[in-house]
Amino acid sequence: MKKEISIFLAVVMVLALVACGNSAAPNAPAATNNGSETAGTDSDTIKIGYVSDLTGATALWGTAGQYGAELAVKDINEAGGVLGGKMLELVPMDGKGEAADSVSAFKKLVDEHHIVASIGTNFSSCNIPMASVADEVKVPIIGTAASNELVTVDENGNLHPYSFRMCFIDSYLGTVIGNYAVDKLGVKNAALFTIAGNTNSESVGSFIRDAINAKGANIVADEQCQEGDVDFRAQLTNIKAKNPDIIFVVMNDYAKNATFAKQAREMGIECTLMGHDGWDSAQLASEAQGALEGCLYVSRIGFNSPDAKAFGERVAKEYGISMEAECLFGYDGVNWIVDAINRAGSADPTAIRDALEQTEVFEGLIGTLVMDPATHNPSMACALYECHGDSFEIGRASCRERV
Repeated sequence: MKKEISIFLAVVMVLALVACGNSAAPNAPAATNNGSETAGTDSDTIKIGYVSDLTGATALWGTAGQYGAELAVKDINEAGGVLGGKMLELVPMDGKGEAADSVSAFKKLVDEHHIVASIGTNFSSCNIPMASVADEVKVPIIGTAASNELVTVDENGNLHPYSFRMCFIDSYLGTVIGNYAVDKLGVKNAALFTIAGNTNSESVGSFIRDAINAKGANIVADEQCQEGDVDFRAQLTNIKAKNPDIIFVVMNDYAKNATFAKQAREMGIECTLMGHDGWDSAQLASEAQGALEGCLYVSRIGFNSPDAKAFGERVAKEYGISMEAECLFGYDGVNWIVDAINRAGSADPTAIRDALEQTEVFEGLIGTLVMDPATHNPSMACALYECHGDSFEIGRASCRERV
């Protein structure tokens, strides 16, 4: 059934830089870039890279992002291109959702294809090592759903000057989820479920835990699974024994989230399940077959705009898939790079980097993005989604907060 979204919830503009802190170094000075400058300044074609999981278990998201990026390139070229008629070319490369493969793909895009910028990935575990490479080769990358703080700053808080992102950071998302559960849902006792060794899952989970504890509530069950697990009954047995008011399920695979929900209901666990933006999938609610009815997750507002819904229909017509969040990220990623090129008056990678950093307002399908130059984290609107039938709708009350 076609996904329907109606707005019940006031949105919140979030300064992600506050959640991350102000420890990042000042803006890096412009530097002379490598051989990619040739493609950016002399060629009639400007190449933009795209690295994501185009094969494997999460290829649905990676290919969705590629489709969105392709449609953006098509629109821009049909409108006359950039810089007086130069055409864009998207060069996709499979990072397989793995750090080493993603780094290798990005290097190949720079060395062999002479890209001026790159979009992707949707995994923090991939973008963290890619950030150092981007600084070295002086070609900017824009992570889509790469939410760990270390994507844009190193462990000492020093800015990665060529690494950007378009999504929430883990500290913000985890804090909003935890605070909402206590303040709005009245949660006293919660269970937390994460994936061992998964960068995003453990990071967001840690901030949920901190928020719950800070509010005086309790994490009564703290369970983990392994990356490849599909049977969660052992952990659910432990959770059921603690009788929590809510279970925070922090997994990024919609099929696993659906399986977790179905197994919980089969075992007689009836409490609310709540997730993060890793739940973003048009497939999740229907896959869960009713097990997620009334359950919640926090994510960006972009799915709900008329433009985004119209774009989803276009994606379905062009590619035969339901719109995923990565479709929006891919489309907006290309357009943000083009916006930077136009403001810089150049497709030189360092000029693009500088313009990305100086973005005051970028209006995209995912919403309004404002870039913090000190951290390369955006501020943008978020919303609470609630499951009704085989779709998630924007929910019943406000998650208005600043962290």
